[in-house]
Amino acid sequence: MLNPLQLSLPIPLLGILLAAGAWLSLQLVGKRLPSGSLGRALVLRSRLSLTLTILVSSTAWWLLSLLGPELLPLPMGSMDVRNELIFIGLIWTLLRWKGEIWRKADTYSQQVFPNLSQRERLYLFDLSDKLLTVLVVVIISLELLRLLGTPTALLATAGGFGAAALGFGARTIVENGLSGISLYINRPFVVGDLIRIPAEDVNGTVQTISWFYTELRDPERQPIFIPNSIFTVKPIINVARIDSRRVWIDFGLRYDDRAAIEPIISELREQLDSNTSIDHDKSAAVHFVGYGESSLNLRLLCYVASGDIQAAWDLQQELLLRIGEVVEKHQAGMPFPTRSLIRG
Repeated sequence: MLNPLQLSLPIPLLGILLAAGAWLSLQLVGKRLPSGSLGRALVLRSRLSLTLTILVSSTAWWLLSLLGPELLPLPMGSMDVRNELIFIGLIWTLLRWKGEIWRKADTYSQQVFPNLSQRERLYLFDLSDKLLTVLVVVIISLELLRLLGTPTALLATAGGFGAAALGFGARTIVENGLSGISLYINRPFVVGDLIRIPAEDVNGTVQTISWFYTELRDPERQPIFIPNSIFTVKPIINVARIDSRRVWIDFGLRYDDRAAIEPIISELREQLDSNTSIDHDKSAAVHFVGYGESSLNLRLLCYVASGDIQAAWDLQQELLLRIGEVVEKHQAGMPFPTRSLIRG
């Protein structure tokens, strides 16, 4: 007569075969998808978690069936434990997907949202990352509590103690958490934006917006971690949202070149009107603004057609070169301060 062990041996063997089949199937499907695509990355990322889920759940089901309720009393049967392990494996797969998506968020966001700007794409990916994390944590917590047979009264008591702890000793954590939620609702900035906090003398590019703090990367590439509560009480300058940058250039002429002021101004204005890099919906001007100690002071003012800082630098360089050419063309010159020392 066969013992229960002999009758149950096909279960783990079947689990091994199913796990191997799942791995090979995912491998074949993934290799057929386009290289670098989000679908291929997610399929290949699922291999480890799904394979181990099949192995662990089948092995646990087999062992609990052998032990029986007399040797290992459980609030649920072996079938329910197997189902819970499969559930946890699927959650693990979702978390691995989340990690893969965020690892190449910019690349994958272009595939999913090709018609949106980079700023909007990264915001949607960042928001979905946070929402998925919260959902997974809540589902896992509730499912594990149900598996352990936790009474509802105990949950209510724990919730009461948790609320008291928040009220007495975790006010800062609550403030930072609520401020983090506010950042996602109001969106004063998103990942990738360059921001400045004048009151704290801090500026940098936003790397991560978490629930309790925001990570910036300053111009020297140093990470800066800022509590989210600061953003609700301190003014924030979002440099990335500048629609057009101002170019302001002060220059001077020699006092002997006063007759050349008007023709120089006239020609520079013509060049501004014909320059396609300038935003012509905003005022662009060249004026004589005063008599300096050693120069006739002029000022050129215009706005770049975009908010890109590199475009502003390029336009400023171009205009500085044009100013020099126009001044030289009209046989004028730019003075430099001189000082005469008379020895007695």
